Amino acid sequence: MSPRRTRRDRSQRGVVLLVVLFFVLLLVSGVATFAKRSIIDAMISRNRDDFSSASALARGGVRLAQALLIQDRINEEAADVPVIDTHTELWARVDKVPLQSGRGSLKLRIEDSGSRLNLNALFQMDEVGTLVPSDMTEPFLLAFLEKIISELPVPPGEKALYDVRELTNNLIDWIDPDEERVRGGPENSYYQGQDPPYRAANRALLSVDELQLIEGFDQTLVKALRAYVTVYPYAPTGCQIVSRGCGVNLNTAPPHVLATLYYDDGVGLRLADEDLVRDILKIRQDGGIICSPDHNIDGCTPVHDLVANAIFPAPTYSTHVFLVKAEARVGQVRRTVEATIDRSDPAVPRLLSWRVR
Repeated sequence: MSPRRTRRDRSQRGVVLLVVLFFVLLLVSGVATFAKRSIIDAMISRNRDDFSSASALARGGVRLAQALLIQDRINEEAADVPVIDTHTELWARVDKVPLQSGRGSLKLRIEDSGSRLNLNALFQMDEVGTLVPSDMTEPFLLAFLEKIISELPVPPGEKALYDVRELTNNLIDWIDPDEERVRGGPENSYYQGQDPPYRAANRALLSVDELQLIEGFDQTLVKALRAYVTVYPYAPTGCQIVSRGCGVNLNTAPPHVLATLYYDDGVGLRLADEDLVRDILKIRQDGGIICSPDHNIDGCTPVHDLVANAIFPAPTYSTHVFLVKAEARVGQVRRTVEATIDRSDPAVPRLLSWRVR
């Protein structure tokens, strides 16, 4: 065999090897792409299923909360004692109970509306049927908003941009029925200059989100207020029955809300100090309850033993309105439903709000 022929054969074999390697590489690449696509499709399909399961589980959590609240209401009607909602009841402790369903988990939290400050309770109906601020509304809002702004997680320079008096006046203007500013001038000048333009509501607040429509109440401030306030029970005629109250429930409110209790300590009007908050929490931790002087219940501490003068707005001790947060997790998917439930009629509980995140 000639050297030239040998070199030609070797060259041909080399070309064939390259061609074979090319097609092997092409085949491997195709298989890898197909496998990757199959994995992605499977993950998408599974996430879609997990999303549906998580959504259903969160909605089921709200239904479970409704059942617990209705049963509690039935038990209250059957008992021949004054009703006081406390942090020891089952609905208040349900967040301590782990709830599992297959691959999913549910975290359920129920709060009575009295665990937060009802902004609508700061107003009252006057003799001609108009919703107006009380004598305590302005001084309370000044002290309350100053406290909230001082605790904002922003630099001091940004806090200084908030004018507490302007915010107070703007909130009052938003709710009171006239179209004049507290400080004088047309009420809607700022709102008509927005895009799109709108007008002050001149009614009770319908949601906490509505605060962002009020001049000066930006997203940062409203986010901070959420932990403190509610608009329930909705009080279109103000907090009229002082003995019943529609303010904070001293038996369920967390410490930061208890710190917003407003009263005359004999020297002047003030928000609650640490000693008062500590005394309230100590009574609750020892298994006691705080009640109004009208309640005739063994083992309760009358509120006047803690605060000699009236608290503004008048505390509440029971409610039919509850805030429910159901957070479901299935795999890596999380769905949260926040709802407000009115159980005043156990046969037909009303859903006042529904928010999905």
